[in-house]
Amino acid sequence: MIIRSIAAVSLILLSTINPSQAASTSNSRLSNAECNVPNYRTAWQDDDLQGNVKLAVLVDANGNVQDTKVISSSGHVALDKASLRAGASCKFKPASNGSEPVWAQVQYNWVLN
Repeated sequence: MIIRSIAAVSLILLSTINPSQAASTSNSRLSNAECNVPNYRTAWQDDDLQGNVKLAVLVDANGNVQDTKVISSSGHVALDKASLRAGASCKFKPASNGSEPVWAQVQYNWVLN
């Protein structure tokens, strides 16, 4: 019997748009994000859709995601799109100094148990 899985979310790498910005400031505010777990549709189970999706998310000074891009595809458009929707809803800590937007990477791991 196959059980629907829940996608695992991990923040895997941090980078900034402005290299002169202090890395410790970016790392501390981006290290603890709240991201929704995307829904795994029952129809995908029949097709045995699995894979990892790595996203780049642009985080503004308020901690909101302004843009999302797929960096590494799962190989399945449906999983990539579901990951993009979930990644867009992530919430990060606001910047304390009104800094420029920064890019963070979020990974969704889609696994059937």
